[in-house]
Amino acid sequence: MPNRDLPAAAPGRRAVPVLVLLAVIAAVPSAAAAQERPPAFTEAQVQRGQAIYQKNCQDCHGSTLDNGEFGGAPLKGSYFRDHWGAGDVSALFGYVNTAMPPDRPGQLSPQSYADLTAFLLSSNGYAAGAEELTTDLEAQSRMTMKR
Repeated sequence: MPNRDLPAAAPGRRAVPVLVLLAVIAAVPSAAAAQERPPAFTEAQVQRGQAIYQKNCQDCHGSTLDNGEFGGAPLKGSYFRDHWGAGDVSALFGYVNTAMPPDRPGQLSPQSYADLTAFLLSSNGYAAGAEELTTDLEAQSRMTMKR
């Protein structure tokens, strides 16, 4: 039933402002999407992470990140992509930080876990740059691992 208090609009007249609004919304990227970026880490961090890996992770995950003696999951290639490639860096860092090494989870320093994460990212084809990987989960959550 039409509202008698409002003047009648010409057919289609109300659709124009809605279409303009939808066009503006579609043209403006969301704040989260606008802030997404590739992982940030340095080559020096990768080297530190490799040393940490050799000392703390290699027995389970192997010298090539996928040939460990004690059945650790592969940390490169399709297994890594399937488990981590659709998320952000904070998920990988958070898991490594809270669950690894299995005999003493969370016992490395936050910086060591960041360096280790940088090593894993580099080993999976992400490029090092000029900025170190931070331990800040909020900043890491804006670093997408999607390709």
